[in-house]
Amino acid sequence: MELKKRRLGRTNLMVTELGLGAMDTPTVKEGEETLHLALDLGINFIDTAREYQDSEYLIGKVIRARGGKDFHIATKTFSRTRDGSQHEVDRSLGILGVDRIDIYQLHDVSSLQAWEEVMQEGGALEGLKIARERGLIDYIGISSHSLDVLERAILCGEFDTVMLEYSAFFRDTDRLIGLAKERNVGIIVMRPLGGSGRTSVIRTRMKASGQETSLTPAMLLRYVLSRPEISVAIPGVRYPSRVRENVQVALSYRPLNESEKMECEEEAALLF
Repeated sequence: MELKKRRLGRTNLMVTELGLGAMDTPTVKEGEETLHLALDLGINFIDTAREYQDSEYLIGKVIRARGGKDFHIATKTFSRTRDGSQHEVDRSLGILGVDRIDIYQLHDVSSLQAWEEVMQEGGALEGLKIARERGLIDYIGISSHSLDVLERAILCGEFDTVMLEYSAFFRDTDRLIGLAKERNVGIIVMRPLGGSGRTSVIRTRMKASGQETSLTPAMLLRYVLSRPEISVAIPGVRYPSRVRENVQVALSYRPLNESEKMECEEEAALLF
């Protein structure tokens, strides 16, 4: 069996519906093994950022070990200026050891002030457009925790992808997911399991009680993957065991029906 693929909006990239968030992957000695396993098991979308310490370096190391890049990379910049974002692209290319990057995103544009900065003349979006014209990147995306900024990003027509938070714990972006789908903007879901803090609490409670609860990490991933409008979910992963667990869910899950979805949401509300 192979992981299912979905179209990433207007990019027309076919990405596995399960991706991997590589922010914390370099923080453990198993990080390189984790990335190799994810790729060996068929995951073809890795998300990183210039600011994630050693993450681009680790991905570059894996690319060199495998003899080339046969997967999609999305990285990000916190720069808010034209020159700064171009510099960041050049840095990413060198560290990753590739000639071009699939998606370059403006990182955490989560206030209207930051939005104005990146969108103005001489702002970071202009820099990424220049990088795209130079053939250094293929597509431009944005990540945000602001519903207002996300809506503006979806409607303005400048962004090929948006990265937003969505899970059984956080459903405020539900309407925006539909809007992005209507506008053919690729939807990348961060924190699909609610964030490492929540999943750690769930695992601890399960271990203490000695029994399963319906709100397991597997169920949380299934909850997000059940939304057909979403292109890819990127749970953060450090260890190979987590990769195996996530891939097994993605290979075998059945989409939740409305009753199961509501049960998941209700239990999430009770837990946190």
